[in-house]
Amino acid sequence: MEHVFVSFKVKKEFIEDAKKIIGEFVRQIKENETGTLSYKCFQEKADESSFIHVITFKSEKAEEQHRHTEYVKKFVANLYPMCQSTPVFSELNLICSN
Repeated sequence: MEHVFVSFKVKKEFIEDAKKIIGEFVRQIKENETGTLSYKCFQEKADESSFIHVITFKSEKAEEQHRHTEYVKKFVANLYPMCQSTPVFSELNLICSN
């Protein structure tokens, strides 16, 4: 399995727009990607402009397929201009889980 953590901050005037874009994006993933086992989006309570996405892919191939979809390209094109800076991606190694 492949685990990815993405963090980003949107400009305050775009918080609600970003939430709508994220919701539509996750809906498309759910409908189209059997290889994306989990896609969770969080908004920080203390700073509503900060978002974190935690994604689990079945395999490297599933992650690669995800990255090349039209809806990922659309998501990036729509969300990134709303961000204060470029989102930060981190690949994770799972140490333990319940």
